[in-house]
Amino acid sequence: MIKKPQEKGQALIIIAFAAVALFAITALAIDGSRLFADKRRAQNAADSAVLAGALAYTRGNDILVAVNERVASNGFDNNGTTNFVTVTETDIPAESSGCPQDSVGKEITVTITSTINTTFARVIRRNTLTSAVTATSRSCGFYQASLFGGNAIVGLNPNNNSCAFDSGNSNAAHWTLKGGGIFSNGCAYSKNNSSVTLDPDACVTAVGVTSNFTCQQPNQTSQAVSYPADVQKVMPENPCDGTPGDVGLPQPASGSTFANGVYCISDLDKYDKKDIVLQNATLYVTDMNFNLKFAGSGGFSGTATKSGDYAGYYMIVALKNPPCPTFTSQNSQVIVLRGNSGGTFSGTILAPSACIDVRGNGEPSGIHTQIIGYNVTSNGNAEVYVNFKEEENHQDPVFPTITLLK
Repeated sequence: MIKKPQEKGQALIIIAFAAVALFAITALAIDGSRLFADKRRAQNAADSAVLAGALAYTRGNDILVAVNERVASNGFDNNGTTNFVTVTETDIPAESSGCPQDSVGKEITVTITSTINTTFARVIRRNTLTSAVTATSRSCGFYQASLFGGNAIVGLNPNNNSCAFDSGNSNAAHWTLKGGGIFSNGCAYSKNNSSVTLDPDACVTAVGVTSNFTCQQPNQTSQAVSYPADVQKVMPENPCDGTPGDVGLPQPASGSTFANGVYCISDLDKYDKKDIVLQNATLYVTDMNFNLKFAGSGGFSGTATKSGDYAGYYMIVALKNPPCPTFTSQNSQVIVLRGNSGGTFSGTILAPSACIDVRGNGEPSGIHTQIIGYNVTSNGNAEVYVNFKEEENHQDPVFPTITLLK
């Protein structure tokens, strides 16, 4: 009689292999899930840490301390056994920082390498599993920026029926601008292609149409200024309204020289035909109706306030509704802007509801000012020189920005 071969031993082998496979699948499911959860926790810790480091940089605090405190609070103490934390700081030069206004930037990178002990994977001789994550942030430092993109001339009139910048009729002056371009919140007009001379890197930018400029960027609707809402946001606080702590000084009974302070001007016409001279001072005009044309004599000179909330402002004119429609308007805010024989002047003129007519100042060095009005025109026939210097004008602080790169 022939006996059948015994199959008990073969079954044991199959069961053994099946058990190993089962444990391997279990290890993949359980230990793999644990590794995934640990990696996700490490990534969250790294992201949080680089942001904490970037914030420390903007505040002038120790970056490494801030990063280590944050990763430790998330369970990664850099103990050299179960986790390693490395921190890299890279200074980015201003010209390549990718930050606004080319401010200096810093990139901070945190790498967390984490190891967990396995449970079921030990069957396949994997006692530990390791993962690594990385996060990088960029911090752009604090900087100062001129109003309305640093343009030397700004016209805020959004209506195209009366161009916010108009270089005038056929007899109007020739403009020479240095240090900045021209921005019009509506249209911009020049009598011909040679009537406005700009720096090679400057241009005329308009929300509406442009006419007769050697460099012009029309229809820039993305740069439109909502008038007057956006203007109200940049208007300095009125120092003359009687609020406790106001720094405004009363309008002098006589004289047109102002020194070391912010002066409340309720009657600007009083200085017509006079030389208005500022020495480390700012004129804050609360007058709603004036017509300062100097009538052939007088003008502006001097320096703006050098410190405090009004630093860099030569003149601030309170916002009026409705704004000045044309240079010849009555019961409105009208200024003929001219330098006097005593020299040039510096500091921003912020007159967002006024008509400003810029006349010849007779000095090739130019007025070192940023001119911001509702309508900016030129109706005289003398040369206009504007040599805008940012450092001599008002600049608003732009606070640091922090970006998580990856």
